[in-house]
Amino acid sequence: GFPLGARQAGRDTVARATVSWEVPPPGHAEHLGLAHGRPTLVHRYWSASPGGREQRTAVTSFSSVALAEVEELARYRDRADGTGAAELRRCYDWMRRAGLSLHHRDTITRVEGTPSVRVTRQVHDQHARPLELTELVMDAQQDVLVYEFMVPAAV
Repeated sequence: GFPLGARQAGRDTVARATVSWEVPPPGHAEHLGLAHGRPTLVHRYWSASPGGREQRTAVTSFSSVALAEVEELARYRDRADGTGAAELRRCYDWMRRAGLSLHHRDTITRVEGTPSVRVTRQVHDQHARPLELTELVMDAQQDVLVYEFMVPAAV
């Protein structure tokens, strides 16, 4: 899933994902409707090639709405110390199971002066409430970004 960097890390890739309870990065709090300095659940992902070259970093911050509505996310609060491994691959499934309809908005920009791109994902629910903000930075020379979409069947 996207919070982990859009795809599974390759076999030889070194990857790490953690969650912590902290003040979100600049720009995240405002988008998520959090008061300045208020901590929230923050997911961090990092991967590198076998030679140690950084390939991807991702930081995801969750809103108080997401934490209140999604039981599985709320459970991470007590163990979000930034040291243990985090498995949020099913995050969007959890949100849908909680009755939230998800609207994703992805913006892709070049990181000036580098061969990297930044993908900023904003996720809102059916009431236009912010749920998550993710910033993924990847080396466009070493990696590929693949988007897969599944369109639900008509009811």
